[in-house]
Formats: sequence, C-alpha cells, structure tokens
Amino acid sequence: MIRPDAELHGKTSFREWASQFSGQYFVMIQIFADESGTHDPTGQRQGSKYPIIAGFAARKSIWDKFCVSWKAMLKKYDDAPYFHGRELEGARLAIVQNRPITKELAKNPYIARKWDLKTIESFRRALTKVVVVGNKIPIIGGIPIPLFDKIKYAVSDKDPYKYCMSEFFRVYHHETWLQWGNFKSDVSFFFDWSDNLKWRDAIFEVFDAYQKKDARMRGPNFEKKTVLIQLQAADLLAYRVRQIVELHYSGKEYELEENDRVLLKNLLKSAAIINPQLKPHLKK
Repeated sequence: MIRPDAELHGKTSFREWASQFSGQYFVMIQIFADESGTHDPTGQRQGSKYPIIAGFAARKSIWDKFCVSWKAMLKKYDDAPYFHGRELEGARLAIVQNRPITKELAKNPYIARKWDLKTIESFRRALTKVVVVGNKIPIIGGIPIPLFDKIKYAVSDKDPYKYCMSEFFRVYHHETWLQWGNFKSDVSFFFDWSDNLKWRDAIFEVFDAYQKKDARMRGPNFEKKTVLIQLQAADLLAYRVRQIVELHYSGKEYELEENDRVLLKNLLKSAAIINPQLKPHLKK
C-alpha cells in the first residue's frame, strides 16, 4: 500500500509497484521487513525494551517459489490463515499458563483451531524450513532501549526507532555486499503496513537518507502481511530475534534452539567470509 502522498516524496507510483507482480516490471532483489517490540519508545511496556526491524533479502524468483511453499504449508496446518508470531506465542502461553479462553483470546486463529503445544511448535518449525530455502539474506536492525538512553545525547535524533531503521539499512548494505558483492540490480523494500503515520513517515525519512547513497533502492512500500505473505517470513524472523535478544540481556543462561540455528544459519555465511574458521559450521 503506497502512501497517498508518496509522489511528493519522489517514490514509485502504485502502477510501477503493482507491475512487479504482473511481470511487466522486473525487480531482481526484494526485501520484506517487519518490526517487533516497537509499541513503546520508552521501553517500559512488556516486550518493548529491545525493538527490532528485520526481514530477508532475496531475488524475486526466490520469493515467488517461497509464496507457493508457504501457502501450501498454511493449508497443511488446518488452513491456517497466516503466520503471526505474537498470536502464535499468545496461543502457546495460553496453554502453558492455563489461561481461560476469553472472547478476545478466542479470536486467536491458533486457539480457534484448538492447537496443542506440539502442533504450535511443529507449525513454527515447518514454516522456518520454508523460509530458509533459497538464498535469502537475513537483515536485522535494532537497539536496546537502555543502551540508546545512554548514547542518545550523542545522536542528532532522539527517536530510538529511527536508530533501529538506520541500523536496518546499514546492515542491508553490509550483508548484501558481503554475500553478493557490488550487484547492479534494483532493490525494492516492502514493510508491513502500520496505521501509525509517524512510524511510516520515519521510515520514509531514514530511507531517503540512505537512498541518496544507493540509487538501487526503490520504495519504501507498505502493505498488510495478509496481502503480501512474504511479510509473514519477516514477522517470523523479527519476532524470534527479539525474543532471543531478550534472553541474551536477561542474564539467564540459555541455548539457541535447533529451530533458531536453522533460521539464523544464513547469517553465518557473512561471518564465515570475515572469519574463514567458521566455514565448517555452515555444513552442520
């Protein structure tokens, strides 16, 4: 969904954006991104202390195959309407904590299907395996709010979310350069739709700053993840990475789950380029 005043920002028109899916206009690289933990910039509310913006970069042909496989997996699991990390975790916690099923909780599609813990975890693992098929590069940006509070005196913008966005675009440049070199293809960016105009404006602002240095960048485009299912892959990554970051800063001992290793394995490719000693781990 293109913002109504997108033309004022020099962005692509809706016709150009839509034609990417009709075959009239081909974009080689597409990045789909979502956010997690961005509901309180002070970091006081639960789940807001470690905001994350994350997604995957891949060729359009890879994303086309992904859509077919993702839809097939949703159908396999009781025709699940979509993947949503927060709702899936809500269903898991409802079972673990034996919560009463309220009217609001009954709207959760996974609870409505009466899934048990085994099905919930199986669903997550199955979709993770779909996500990592093909050469998709994870792109992740974030900042712990407590850390940002310590450094914000030294940055020009006091908005922690703009800092996260800047990190996301910085990592995009770094990771794609490491794995693909100085490629010439255009790169279209798609973000999950937000009703928060301030949030969308912030993405436009930070995007503009990076686009001036990288003419390959196209967008940003906004759409609901129920329309562009590639955004559900970004949701899976963003939500899980935020959980992992929370575990890391909790001070408690923890170990990455096997599913996490599958989800994040592609990050090792960049690490192995920098440190060749890590190459053997890519085969595990």
